[in-house]
Amino acid sequence: MDKIKNLFFLVFLMGGLVACSIEEAQPLAHKKLVIASDFLYPKDARYFGEFAKDNKVQVEIIHMRADSMDYRLKKDGYNTEFDMVFVHSLLSVKQLENQAFQAIQLDFEEQKLDQFNQIKKNWFLIGRDPFVLTYLKDSLEKPTTYRELSTDYLWASPDLASLEVMKAHVRYQFQQNKRAKKNGLKKWLRGLKDHRVNYQEGTKTSPNRQLLLMKYSAYFKNKELDRSKKRVLLFPPNVYNDYFAVAVVPQARNYEMTKSFLLFWNEKATNKQFLRKFGMKPLIPYKKGMGFYISPIEILDLLS
Repeated sequence: MDKIKNLFFLVFLMGGLVACSIEEAQPLAHKKLVIASDFLYPKDARYFGEFAKDNKVQVEIIHMRADSMDYRLKKDGYNTEFDMVFVHSLLSVKQLENQAFQAIQLDFEEQKLDQFNQIKKNWFLIGRDPFVLTYLKDSLEKPTTYRELSTDYLWASPDLASLEVMKAHVRYQFQQNKRAKKNGLKKWLRGLKDHRVNYQEGTKTSPNRQLLLMKYSAYFKNKELDRSKKRVLLFPPNVYNDYFAVAVVPQARNYEMTKSFLLFWNEKATNKQFLRKFGMKPLIPYKKGMGFYISPIEILDLLS
C-alpha cells in the first residue's frame, strides 16, 4: 500500500514539475512577431535570425498581396494576427491607404528612425527600387534615358503593373514644367505604349534578348537575367524610383516588438549587402548631377 502511495506521490510531483515548466515556457512560445508582406516569404525569416536571437522572439512571415491584406485587416479589425505590413511598391501603399495604421512612439531620444522617410498615414519608406534599363552588350539598342523608349526603341517588361509608378513620375514632371503642354504628356505616354512589345520568357538555352524596362528588385529576382554576364544593367542619370514601405498594424499584439524591429531595420538601412537580399537600394541622397528626388507623397497622389 505504501509503495502505491509513494508511486502516486511521485507521479503527482512529476506532473507538477512538468506543468511549471510548460507555464514558464509559454511566454517565450507566445513571443512572436507576425509580418504580412507582398514581397517577403516565410523562408525569408532566416534573414532576421540575428533579431530573433537577440530579442528571443519568433519572426513569422505571411505572404499575401496588398489587396488581401486590406481585406483581412478590414475583416479581422483589432483581432488581426498581423503586427506589421511590409510592401514592395507605392501601389501597395495606395491599396492600403484607407487603413489607419499605428503611429510610432519611441521612448528615448537615442532610439530614432533616422534612416527612414515617413510618409502620410504612418507609413515608413525603408528602401528604394529604381526603374532600370537592361540590354545585351552586343545589342544595337542602347538607350540611356527613359524618354528614348517612347521615341527610338522597342522595349518589353516582365513587370508591367509597377510601370504605373513610373508614369506617375512623368505626370509629376510635366505638371511642374509650365512650358510643357498637356499634349506633350500624352505624346510621351502614348509613345511609351506604342513602342512596347510582349515580353518573352527566356530559357537556359534561349535567353531573353530584348531591351527591358523593369524595377531593380524584379531584375534581381529574375535569376535568368541576374546571372547573365552578357546583360548590361543601366540606372539612367535621372532615375525614377518605386519604394519599399512598412507600417505597424493598430493595436498590434506585440507593439513593443514592432518598435524593436524597426530599430533593427534602421541599423541595416545603409547596409547594401543586407538590402540586396530583398532587391532594395538604400534611401541615400543622390550625388549632385547623378539624379533627382521626387517626393513619394506626390507620386502617391498621382496614382489611380
